[in-house]
Amino acid sequence: MATLNEAIASLDRLPALPSTSVRLVAMLAGGAANVSLRDVEQIVRQDESIAASVLKLANSAAYGVPGRSFSIGDAVRRLGTRTLAKIALETQVSGQLASAGVSYGLRRGALSESALGGAIAAETLARRNHVNPELAFVAALLRDIGKLAIDALAGPDALEAIAAQADARPFLAYEREAFGADHAELGALLCERWGMPFEIVRAVRGHHEPPSDPADPVTDVVHAADSVARWAGLGLGCDGLLYPFHADARERLGTTRDELEALVADVHSALAPAATGLPNLRNAA
Repeated sequence: MATLNEAIASLDRLPALPSTSVRLVAMLAGGAANVSLRDVEQIVRQDESIAASVLKLANSAAYGVPGRSFSIGDAVRRLGTRTLAKIALETQVSGQLASAGVSYGLRRGALSESALGGAIAAETLARRNHVNPELAFVAALLRDIGKLAIDALAGPDALEAIAAQADARPFLAYEREAFGADHAELGALLCERWGMPFEIVRAVRGHHEPPSDPADPVTDVVHAADSVARWAGLGLGCDGLLYPFHADARERLGTTRDELEALVADVHSALAPAATGLPNLRNAA
């Protein structure tokens, strides 16, 4: 059993999010008008992994012209600022999450895939509910970042014994008993340390237990998107489907389980190009 102080101390052992990611979050969370093409291009040119992702997408069938290859400068102009910012942020967050989730029995890369799948679903749900889609995208992308802290407290597959004893209570309750805090709270604390906007911190904290008094539309969207990602089979560790979909959030969003399940196919379609290393972000530009 870990204490709350030990759980918080585990945050100090985690690598900081790159400063460029913090800048990208500020750009996207502030809305499309705040995304500067020049600033994003500078970030792309400074990071080889981001530059490779941008070039691959710009030269893909979705964007490319047969028989012609595009340079970084061409790619920046063709893809647009929001798509560029999303690619850059997703690349950096995926790097942070690449080996995360071992305590939950997740394979390498599974949490990164879940993060992007949830972000894609959140953006769609946000547009339907008149919520800032970029803010929802970022919050959903970061929603399970607290699992990095759980990994720092526990070893591989450490939560399997807890999951085997789970009953009707949400899995978060077992995390609190074992570690002094759950991964949603630790994720919110980590986002605070990284200088994330309050709206993102709040959504990460409540993405499994969205508040009702007062309700927060961004948190409701991220909560629903998390359910979509899990129904899509993304990031299913030993905790699996042990997180209920809150009826109050569903009612506030005015959506049905059938509508959310329909998003599962959309998420799979969007992630299909990820087999080649890229999500399908064409409609996000």
